Parts: sequence; structure tokens; C-alpha cells
Amino acid sequence: MDENRHFSDYLDPSLIQTDNGIFLSWKLLFAFVFLMVIVFFIWYLSSSKRRRHLYFYFNYFIYRLGFRPFISRKQISRVHVNEDYTPLVELIPHPRIIYNDETMEKPYLLRKSVAKRLFSVADNLPDGLSLKVYSTFRSKEKQNILWKETVNEIRKENPNLGTAEIINMAQYKTNDPKHTMGGHETGAAVDVALCTSNGEDLDFGTSYHERNSLTKTFSKNIKKEQLDNRKLLIKLMAKEGFINFPGEWWHFSYGDRVWSAYKGKRNGAIFDTAEKELDGVYSFVVKTIYFSNEH
Repeated sequence: MDENRHFSDYLDPSLIQTDNGIFLSWKLLFAFVFLMVIVFFIWYLSSSKRRRHLYFYFNYFIYRLGFRPFISRKQISRVHVNEDYTPLVELIPHPRIIYNDETMEKPYLLRKSVAKRLFSVADNLPDGLSLKVYSTFRSKEKQNILWKETVNEIRKENPNLGTAEIINMAQYKTNDPKHTMGGHETGAAVDVALCTSNGEDLDFGTSYHERNSLTKTFSKNIKKEQLDNRKLLIKLMAKEGFINFPGEWWHFSYGDRVWSAYKGKRNGAIFDTAEKELDGVYSFVVKTIYFSNEH
């Protein structure tokens, strides 16, 4: 081989032309696909309905990846509810359930399917433990009172705050009845703790409804024993399909908007608020079954 000649001089020119043509074809194909992706993305975002759909799942995956402690209230409120009208039933006594009269609204009501799941949790508790129930269904009337009390308390403690800031703070403590996310008003949420057979709560790091840096389910400021107790409670409740709201270690639900959002289902909720307002009066929109003679 002549040392002064380049190896490419020995190649067939037609082969070089063919390779260049193939390379050019791949470039054109890539550009076409990229353009189609851009066009599709623009088309997808042109619809407000599809944008809301995308934002929901974006929020969900950001939460799942650990970049956010909660799914935003705005996204939870956008979960669609396909109400199945399961009746509310009055809870009957159970040998391993302790109802905390001081914090519960009478009568003690839950959706029938949720009550069955709660009783199943109690049936499968480890030896020596009971389930203490702090709250079940909460009426619209009770929620209105709780909301006003919360707003007034924050206003008293922070006299320099404006109304918008006060409302924003109040929403982190309880639901605004005008913009509900479901929860206790659906009859699908329960506040619970594990306790001994004589009613003494296990150490969860805070008492029920105590709000501070330890309230979040996986707070980094609690002791190992407290975290283990929370994990045990979550495990027992999860076996029956309940989801824990990570902002409150005691709050669990099944079938409401919060449950659906933390399951990653924008259209998965089956329980809406059990009461609706008509001419200033709240009435049940689902059947309610009582077993006592107090009603």
C-alpha cells in the first residue's frame, strides 16, 4: 500500500455515498419524531382538562419520589368521585375496639364497607392490643363549628395576620367546609391509635390531635419506639386497604379523595360528602342505618 495515500482512497465511492444517505435518513427520522413529540405535547397541554390530569400525576410522582411530604390540597380536591351510595351504619360494640366518647360525634357512623374493614383490623390485632377510635363520621354542622373555632384561635394567636393567611393556616389543621377534600364528612375516614386492653395508648410521640413537628407520620424527630408503633399501626390498617394521611399519624381513610390521591388514582374515589345543603339545612344523601334507640 502506498504510504502517501489515505485508506479511504481505496474505498468504493458508492459505498461512502450509501452510508451518508443512511446517516442522513436517520437524522431526518429523528427530527420528524422529535417534531411529532413536540406537536403532541403542545396539543396535550392545550386542554385544561388534560393539563389538570398531567399536574395531578406530576404531583403524585413528586410525592412518591420523596421530594414533597404531601400531595397538595389543590390536587386532592380535583380527584373525581364516583359515589356508590354505600350506606352509613352506626358502629356497634366490638371487644377489641375502644370508642373515645370525648372526641367522637354521636352517633358513631361509618360507611358500611369501611366499618367492616375497621372491624377486620380489630379482629387481627396482636395479642394484648386494642384499637382506640377517636373520630369517625363528622357532620357538616360539626365541621363548620370546628372550622370557625380553628380560624378564631389562629386569629387570636396571630393578630397581625390577614384573613387569607389565617385561612391558609387553618386549612392545615382542619378542612374548610366550603372546599372539602372529603375525609370525615364522607364517613370514610377514621382517627385511630393502638392501645393496651385497658385503653392506654402506645407511645406515638404525640397525643391525638396534638399538632407540632412530631405530628407528621414519618417525622424525623421521633424516637425509634414511636416510629415502630406508627409503622405497626399503618401495617395493620393497610392490610384492610386503608391509607394513612402522612400529615397526621392517626388519620386513615378508605374510598375518599385523600385515599384515592395517595393511591395515585385521579378517578378512584367512591365516597363523597354524606350530607348536602339545601336551603341552609344539611341532609343525608346516603341511607343511614341505626342500631340503637337514641335516634
